[in-house]
Amino acid sequence: MDPEIRTESSVYEKTARERLTSWVLIEGDRRLVASGITVGITGIVGALLWGGVLAVGSDSAVDSLFSSGLTAGVITLITISLSINQLVISRVFGTVESLTDRLDAARELHEEVATLAGRPSSPNDPAAFLSLIAKTLHVRVSTLREMNESGDWDPPSQVTSALRDIGKYGENIDSCLENNIQVNAVLTILLGTEYAVNLRAVQHLQNRYVESLPDAVQAEFQAIETLLESIAVVRQFYKTIALQQDFAELSRMIVYTGLIAFVTAIVLTLVYRENAVMIPTSTLPVVVTLGIGIVTAPLTLFVSYILRAATVARQTVSVGPFIPP
Repeated sequence: MDPEIRTESSVYEKTARERLTSWVLIEGDRRLVASGITVGITGIVGALLWGGVLAVGSDSAVDSLFSSGLTAGVITLITISLSINQLVISRVFGTVESLTDRLDAARELHEEVATLAGRPSSPNDPAAFLSLIAKTLHVRVSTLREMNESGDWDPPSQVTSALRDIGKYGENIDSCLENNIQVNAVLTILLGTEYAVNLRAVQHLQNRYVESLPDAVQAEFQAIETLLESIAVVRQFYKTIALQQDFAELSRMIVYTGLIAFVTAIVLTLVYRENAVMIPTSTLPVVVTLGIGIVTAPLTLFVSYILRAATVARQTVSVGPFIPP
């Protein structure tokens, strides 16, 4: 095939290792990821304590660790959560004019997709809306192939090959979708660069064969290009929704766990007295290990959510045909 009209027929297929990495960075429940990190930290600390590498006795530095370092860290995280919450709130506020513009733009996209799909309206559910775009893309490509088979249009073989790949791309997107799934799960299907490759291919075909394309064929090409552009817009819009939801949930979870961690740090600090502890020495390894797990929970939550936000932002940095390495 001409390299100028290279196409992609399917969404990005991952290996087993990549699927695990994708689950940890993007797809997995952030609370489960944070819990895994917390358990790992707790296990390492516990193993070092029972191995005699670390000391938690009455003359150790545990009391200063909890009273200054960890307590200050928890307070800092709570402050960060408030800043994140302000960021999310700033995105939902706006003047009547700006909110009306957002509404009009969203309605225009819905109406455009519904018109191309031949339906009176398009669904509100993100997965169902993307599914409608993908199905319509496949149908429009099938229409061109039927025109070729009926003799109404005789395109070069490289054009039919490109159209086959683009139709398969829409079919594969639809096969990965289920109704009412999380926006993050929908977004993972669109993290690849296939939409940009196919969009450029369609534009190239239109420009190269514009003089030989019948009006009906040109109309179908224009519809395919519009649908691919819709995928590009939806990709960025779903990213905005997903990140706003994540940041809002993160700020709430840090407030919950931060309060518990703050109280835990205070209690563990008060357990220690000068050259003495208020609980049996034999229980100190268990108490300190569990305490560290509780105090680090807000941090592991923060890490798990930021990992997803950073990964999604990095992989959706482009909104158009420009594809960074």
